[in-house]
Amino acid sequence: MIIDELQELEQESILRGIPIVGREKGFWLLQKIQEIKPQKILELGTANGYSGIILGSQKGELTTIEINEKIAAEAKENFRGFGINAHVIVGDGVVEVQKLAEKKKEFFDLIFIDFAKRKYLTVLEDCITLVKRNGFIIADNITMEGCQDFKEAVLTHPKLKTEIINIKDGLSCSEKMSSLP
Repeated sequence: MIIDELQELEQESILRGIPIVGREKGFWLLQKIQEIKPQKILELGTANGYSGIILGSQKGELTTIEINEKIAAEAKENFRGFGINAHVIVGDGVVEVQKLAEKKKEFFDLIFIDFAKRKYLTVLEDCITLVKRNGFIIADNITMEGCQDFKEAVLTHPKLKTEIINIKDGLSCSEKMSSLP
């Protein structure tokens, strides 16, 4: 299983202080990916590629955005090593998501948000634009300081049906409703 194969990368991440979803959340994420089988995935916050490897493990096409050029290069190597079909964009997640949303040419089955916590709310509307109907927006660290406004927004947004996953510091899993006008 991919989670077991990631054990070495997980240990290395812990030693180097690189924030990753870790084994427990990674297992939940893998189950979700296996359930919904997304073809096109957008990830905000690549780090060293740990979660991206999970997201892309079912052979979906992964686009991932990382602000740190050095760690993005490391993620590319990790993606290659695991055979993940990934396009890594080096840039600010907020700016890059806005660019994608303005084009309205790319739509994703799944968007995974795991970057600067205080920017989650800033990208929410663009993410809703970019995700297909019946697609999912999953956000990590939802109970952390800086995410409370985002958490409230996804729980009350009329276009989303959201559940909170209580693993460690939490995840939100929001489905874009299909019955929209």
